Amino acid sequence: MAPTPVLPHARYIVLQHEGVWKINFDNRYYGPFATQQAAAESATDTAKKAGEAGYPASVLLMKGTDFETLWTSVES
Repeated sequence: MAPTPVLPHARYIVLQHEGVWKINFDNRYYGPFATQQAAAESATDTAKKAGEAGYPASVLLMKGTDFETLWTSVES
């Protein structure tokens, strides 16, 4: 029996970039969004779809050099 492949962790990072809110995923920026909340909601909707597809997924808020987890499909 072949081992189950491990899917890569999908990390959606909400951050301010060039003065506006954006989402960074796989080293690409998406947005801009009018507010942090709008970016977080968009990232969370997308991350939930990735989670439903079997990918471990998380939404992180970048605060300076720290990260706050806003949503995750990964159990701790």
